[in-house]
Amino acid sequence: YLNDIRFDLRPNITASGGGIGYITDSSNEGRNGIIVVDLGTGESWRHLDSTPQVRAEPKFLPLIWGEAAYMNPGSGMPLSYESTGADGNALSADGETLYFAPVASRYLYGIPTAKLRDQSATSEIMAEASVVQLTQKGCSDGLETDSNGLIYIGSFEDNAINVFNPANGTISVFVRDSRIGWTDTMSVSGSYLYFTENQLWRSPSYWNGTDLRVKPYVLYRVPLPNNGTKVMLR
Repeated sequence: YLNDIRFDLRPNITASGGGIGYITDSSNEGRNGIIVVDLGTGESWRHLDSTPQVRAEPKFLPLIWGEAAYMNPGSGMPLSYESTGADGNALSADGETLYFAPVASRYLYGIPTAKLRDQSATSEIMAEASVVQLTQKGCSDGLETDSNGLIYIGSFEDNAINVFNPANGTISVFVRDSRIGWTDTMSVSGSYLYFTENQLWRSPSYWNGTDLRVKPYVLYRVPLPNNGTKVMLR
């Protein structure tokens, strides 16, 4: 299923001048990838189709708040493992790299956006060869970027949000709090990182059809470091 989308509206990156959208296909049935859309023409194409970097790792089991998050939909169906592929994505501050990660993986990947925009005969081969494994990140959903080029990444198992610094290749804890669990959508506005906590691992598909989520769901915000702000590629 189509999930997170990131926009690069710079007119010089396409012949149409309308910009590009990069969308993750997070299918839990295995056919994952990155879909690229020319926003000026409406044309779309697919890259990294079912490559290992966009797919769930085999037998991936997150442990969140001390709970093993097996897929357990009930109705007599057997337990299985988390199988969500490429989900979170984020553009670098200059728009030249797309960062992405499956939910069922503890690794962050990057690819030059020029390789994703390419539609030549060898474009898929070149795109696959251009993917870089950047760091271990923890178990995560959404990603976000700030104007300093830092990449923010949820870490379900650590009650935290981590931050990756592409300038030196390091990852560290940005914020940690017992209220943090399944951090989903993240977005920068002003000088803050906003993020949602949706308790997704406590929904019926994980607990034999029983909904263990406790309302209300929460939107938090945290100040960004070093006067960071939102990235606007246009």
